[in-house]
Amino acid sequence: MSGDKFKVTRRQALSLLGAGAATLAMPSLSAAQSGDKVTLLHGAGAPLLGWAPSFIAEALGYYKEEGLTVERIINGSGPAGLTALVSGAGQGLITAPGELLIAAARGQKLQVLFAESNYQAAHLVISKAFAAQYGITSDMSYDQKLAAAKSFKNFRCGISTPGSLTDLTARTVFKNVGLIPGSDAQIVPLGSVPNAMAALSSGNVDGFAGASPAPEQAEEQLGGVVLFSVGKDEIPGLRPMAGPVLEARASDVEENPDLYAALVRADTRALRTIIEDPKQAGDTFHKQSFAKLEKPFWDVVWQRNSSLFTSPYVTKESLEAWVTMGMVPGVTDPKSIDIGAVIEMKFVDQALQKLGWKVPA
Repeated sequence: MSGDKFKVTRRQALSLLGAGAATLAMPSLSAAQSGDKVTLLHGAGAPLLGWAPSFIAEALGYYKEEGLTVERIINGSGPAGLTALVSGAGQGLITAPGELLIAAARGQKLQVLFAESNYQAAHLVISKAFAAQYGITSDMSYDQKLAAAKSFKNFRCGISTPGSLTDLTARTVFKNVGLIPGSDAQIVPLGSVPNAMAALSSGNVDGFAGASPAPEQAEEQLGGVVLFSVGKDEIPGLRPMAGPVLEARASDVEENPDLYAALVRADTRALRTIIEDPKQAGDTFHKQSFAKLEKPFWDVVWQRNSSLFTSPYVTKESLEAWVTMGMVPGVTDPKSIDIGAVIEMKFVDQALQKLGWKVPA
C-alpha cells in the first residue's frame, strides 16, 4: 500500500475542481494502458470500517477472480483523493461523496458506482476525565447524555479539517445540545482522526469526532465514552447521508465499462459475504486491515457497526442529504446538481443479476 500522496488543502482542491474543462482534458486511464492493474484511491488517512467491501473483496480473492490486481493509495483526505482522481492518478476513489458533489456542481463529469457502506460511521467521543466531570457513563440513555451535554462548558472537540465530515459531526452535535462554537465549545482542527485520538490521550482535547474504529479504540484504550453515534441516529440529519462510495470519472467509465463492471461485481460479492457470513467477513477484514486491534475488541466493533452494510445501491436521496446538511459549499438546493447523471447503478444491477442475489429488504 502506497504512502500518503496528493496532500492538498480543501481550498486547493476546490480550486482544482473548479477548473472544469482543463481537468477533464487529462488523458483517461484505459484498459490498454493499465492492463489488469487497478489503482484505487482512498480519501482518508487510514482504512475505515466503511470501506469493508473493497478490502474484503481483495482479501478473499474476488478481484483476482475478476482478473484485477489492485494497488491502493491512501490520500489522507476526501479533497486530496478527488484531486488525485480528476487528475488521472487512479481509476477509482473510495470516499465520502461530498467533494464529488462539489465537483459535479461545477461541471465535472464524475459518477458514483457502488455503496461501500450505507451511512457514515461517525461518532463523537469524550475523554474519561470529561465524562467523569459531567457524570456521563457509556450505559446512559440518549436522553440522559443529551441532558448532560447541554451543560458542557469550554468543551474542546478535535476534528480532522474544517469543512470535513468530522467538522459537520461536531457542529451538528453542538447545535443539537445548544453549544455555541467559540463560546461554550471549541473546534480544534488536528489534521486527522489519529491525531485527534492522540490529542485526547494527552489531554489537549476533551473529545473528538471521528469514524469507526477510532472512537471505539478511544473507549477501549483510553476509557473514553462514545457520546453520540450516527449509527444510532443520535446526530440529527447525518444518518440519511450516503456513506463511502466508489467514484470514477465518467470518461473512464464510458471507455472501460468492463473494468468497472468487474470492480463492482467483486465488491458486491464482498457485500454479500458481509451480510450472509458476517463472521467470515469480519475475521477477514480484521486480518487484512486491523490486525493490530485485539480480536475480541474488533469483534465488538464489527458487530456494533453491522447496520452499515445493507445495500450496494446509492440513492438520490442519500446524496441530496449531503446538500441539505450544508456539505456542498455554494449549493443550497439539491436540484441544482444533476444527481441523476452522477449516480450510475447499472453495474450494481448487472452484478446482482449475474450473482443471482437479491439484496435483503
